[in-house]
Amino acid sequence: MAYGLPATSYIGYPLPIPCAGHAGLGLRQAGPGDSTALVAHLAAMEASDRRLRFCATLGEDAVERHIAGLWTRRGVVLAAHDGPLWPGLLHHAGPVRAVAELAFGDKDVEVGLSVDGSMRRQGIGTYLLQAAAHLLAPRGIRRIVAYTLPENASFLALARGCGAEIELDADEVEVRFEVAALQRDYVRRRAREAFRRAA
Repeated sequence: MAYGLPATSYIGYPLPIPCAGHAGLGLRQAGPGDSTALVAHLAAMEASDRRLRFCATLGEDAVERHIAGLWTRRGVVLAAHDGPLWPGLLHHAGPVRAVAELAFGDKDVEVGLSVDGSMRRQGIGTYLLQAAAHLLAPRGIRRIVAYTLPENASFLALARGCGAEIELDADEVEVRFEVAALQRDYVRRRAREAFRRAA
């Protein structure tokens, strides 16, 4: 798997969230073949949630253009699937429930997070950020930045919980996450999960 992500990386597996026919959410790197599922994930969000995610109002055509553009830039997309991680002969990959879009700049990496409304406040966004940091740290990247709107209370709560630096103004919020701290928390979390499975 590219960037050192395990082929199968479970989010708190089994995650205590109702997932029809499956015991938890699985995390993997997405590619162009996942475009339809990613569009469906963003299109299913409330318009107000898409506005908070993109700091702009996006219709379905704009969402499709955004997803198509992901594969022409330097970056990585992590997707949490509800159900099978990969398609097979007799099944499709499960629907995407959360996404971390990482865009590589000259010094920092910008992240865009989206989580299904019914699955928020359960640590999924935090886990995606931690997993992203685990992938980015070996590349020498020290900081992940994000931009949102002042009314995005759930993302700001996530940022505070991760010890991020938050710079607020009347129109936009810049959030700066330290990769080393996120990676440390990722490793600790995976160790706890492994211990629980072994017990």
